[in-house]
Amino acid sequence: MAGTEEAGLGLLAATMGPSARVYHVGFVVPDLAEAAASLGAALDVTFTEPMVLPDFEVHTREGRRDLELRLVYSTRPVHVELIEDAPGTLWDFADSQRGHHLGVWADDVAVEADRLDALGWERVWWAVGGDGQLAFTYHQTPYGFYVELVGTVAKAFYPEWFRAAEEAG
Repeated sequence: MAGTEEAGLGLLAATMGPSARVYHVGFVVPDLAEAAASLGAALDVTFTEPMVLPDFEVHTREGRRDLELRLVYSTRPVHVELIEDAPGTLWDFADSQRGHHLGVWADDVAVEADRLDALGWERVWWAVGGDGQLAFTYHQTPYGFYVELVGTVAKAFYPEWFRAAEEAG
C-alpha cells in the first residue's frame, strides 16, 4: 500500500484511506440482532457488536430531538450499516425509503453540508459534537435516499471497532 495511513488500516484502506469518500451504505431494519444475524449468515460477513448512542441529540428543521440509536457495521468493505428502527424519526422502518443513505467522509462537515444545501440537497437532520462543530448531517437527494456527511475525525474510531469484531468472530 502506498501511504503509511493506508498500511496501518490494512483491510480498511479501501474505505478509510486518505482519498476515500464513500465508505458505507446504511439501512434501517426492524430488528437489529435478527438482521445482523441473517445478513451476516447470508452474505458471509461479520457485524460489529451493537453501538448504542444513548440520549443522542439531533436537530431537524422543526427543532431539537433526543433519541437513542442502535447500530452495527459490517467489518469489511463495502461496509453495511444497519440501524434499528426508531419510530417517528429519520430512522423509521415505516418510511418508504429502503435504500436509506450513502455515508460520505467530509474533512469539514459544515462546509460540505453548505455545498450540498446549495445544490438543492436539503439538510434534514444533523448533530453537533461536544466541540460545537457539526458531527454529521443527512441531506435529502432527489434519488430516494439520503447522503450522510461524517467528519473524517471519526475515521480513527472504526479500525479498532472492526478489528475487535473480526477477532471475536
